[in-house]
Amino acid sequence: MAISKSDRSSRFLNAAVVLLVAFACIAGVAAAAFGANLASDTPAAIDANDNRTPAGTRSHGVLRISLDARNGYWYPSGPGHAGLLVEAFGEVGKPLRIPGPLLRVPLGTVVVATVRNSIPRTVLSVHGLVDRPGNGDRAFSVRFGQERVVQFRAAAPGSYYYWASTTGNSIGARFGQDSQLSGAIVVDDPHEKPNSLTDRIFVITEWAGVRGKKGFPDTRYQIEAFNGLNYPATERLSYERGTLVRWRLINASWEDHPLHLHAFYFDVLARGDGLHDRIYPANAYRERKVTELIPSGNTTTIAWLASRAGNWMFHCHLAYHIIETAPLSQLVNPRFNTAAWEHSGRMGGMVLRFTVRPKAGDPPIVTAAATRHLELLVERAPDDTPELPAFQYVLKENGTTTAGPGAAGPPIVLNQGQTVSINVTNDLDEATAVHWHGTELADAYYDGVAGFSGYGARLAPMIMPGMSFEAIFAPPRVGTFAYHTHMDDVWQLRAGLSGPLIVLPPGARFDPATDHIVQITTPRDHKDGASVYVNGVPNPPPMTLPAGVAHRFRLINMTTFQTGLIVSLVSAAGPVSWTPIAVDGADLPGPQRRPETAVQAVTIGQTRDFTFFPSAPGEYRLLFQTYLGDQIRVTVPVHVVP
Repeated sequence: MAISKSDRSSRFLNAAVVLLVAFACIAGVAAAAFGANLASDTPAAIDANDNRTPAGTRSHGVLRISLDARNGYWYPSGPGHAGLLVEAFGEVGKPLRIPGPLLRVPLGTVVVATVRNSIPRTVLSVHGLVDRPGNGDRAFSVRFGQERVVQFRAAAPGSYYYWASTTGNSIGARFGQDSQLSGAIVVDDPHEKPNSLTDRIFVITEWAGVRGKKGFPDTRYQIEAFNGLNYPATERLSYERGTLVRWRLINASWEDHPLHLHAFYFDVLARGDGLHDRIYPANAYRERKVTELIPSGNTTTIAWLASRAGNWMFHCHLAYHIIETAPLSQLVNPRFNTAAWEHSGRMGGMVLRFTVRPKAGDPPIVTAAATRHLELLVERAPDDTPELPAFQYVLKENGTTTAGPGAAGPPIVLNQGQTVSINVTNDLDEATAVHWHGTELADAYYDGVAGFSGYGARLAPMIMPGMSFEAIFAPPRVGTFAYHTHMDDVWQLRAGLSGPLIVLPPGARFDPATDHIVQITTPRDHKDGASVYVNGVPNPPPMTLPAGVAHRFRLINMTTFQTGLIVSLVSAAGPVSWTPIAVDGADLPGPQRRPETAVQAVTIGQTRDFTFFPSAPGEYRLLFQTYLGDQIRVTVPVHVVP
């Protein structure tokens, strides 16, 4: 994955030759990019499916639906933009849809589905149209011009999906023309009455049809979508303050996605694999988080209370999935300035915007006067070069200046409930913005998404070169958080613009002897992309811990693409245990604070806190792997001394 400006602009030029063929539909050439055109019909436009209207006909406890797989033009950026020829599902006699038609039924419904394959020269392999709970997938095949009838019973409430392939690939290996052949299945509990405004279904799909030299998808150019659209065309949601919202998230794409909610915590209600959905009882422990990793082919249901008015955001925290790519129609134009487009700073991809409206009679939001004042400078680092940009945050307070270690920002340590003013000054030659990741801001204006954060006409601006922006807030919760750029995210994050944000109890002071921040970021040089930086450097110094006292490890993953990061604490003397105490800054309840083996996955945008009590001196190591079973990327010696 590229980082330098020259690399990142040339990636589109390198892909353009392939895309000239793949997107022949844009130029008006006969549609033959991925799979042949229908024998007699020109492929029609595919509609984006907001998953609010169930498909089929239901009567006397039976849902009957006729599905047809066909070629069509997908418009991920919305009507009026260029289309991409893909395969998709629709009901017979109705438009194709991405995602496919919604099968939503009450518990106990029998579904009778007819599946037709209208994609020439293909065999359609269909999955997921099976009993729930499932005792295996029992996929079936449909040749071109034929149809199959299947019957299954919806005997377990939950969120599921169906999918198909014409390439014979698994759901985790569908990259191109068949990557959009997926649809949601929801089985409603009879004790619940779903509301189409607050109980929403979002199916995640991706297209990565450009292949590299070794035949793998070129992930430097791909399309990600929520319900068939990518930002800024994604649906704009709106809720009245005080609304309890439930989202069913279905990952029918080939990648894992760490999904992050700005300014609110959500409760995880259920997790599933498409065949089974584990629903956590209301009287049991439900994880409370701001970031949830949903693996390919899995589902998660979350609920959150829209308790604060303003414009907010929900997005994938894999940075490559939230930068806007060039429009398809422009990308194939040899005269198009791809470099200028890519460095515009605009967001794109897997982003949902939502507005929480004030209730009638709500008083205006008033921020208390700050009692503490900080300055945060955004500037070029000493090791900055044109080939390898290096940015840094510099913190100033009461005459003291602190720069971060290497390619990480200095820790900002605040106290719960104390209103702080952080004046951000941009000394770069490009615009930037700062997001206070995980914090429950009372005023959306300070959330850090330029041109969107705020409410009504009061929207936060970009922080242009030479300009400043004052963020004022009082952190309501003690915990481990982060601050980072939210402008041209891949470019600026890799250059070094992220740092730890620590909130302590009122009056408390940070003690580095027992409180250990461990921030993981992506190396500046894309040649080192398989590795990670720990606290801003590739070879972090040893840690020294006094024995006989409790230590706190604050793990923060601010990489750009390491969704499967594993952090372990090991010793040659035998197994090591630590105790989890918080996730995403939210304290875990007592029963969840049990010692466990010191191996933890920490996905992008997530923070995890542990206590470690070494009773005697000894030698330990902190290990960092990019995936479980992968080679150790970084090792940090940990010396426990008397």
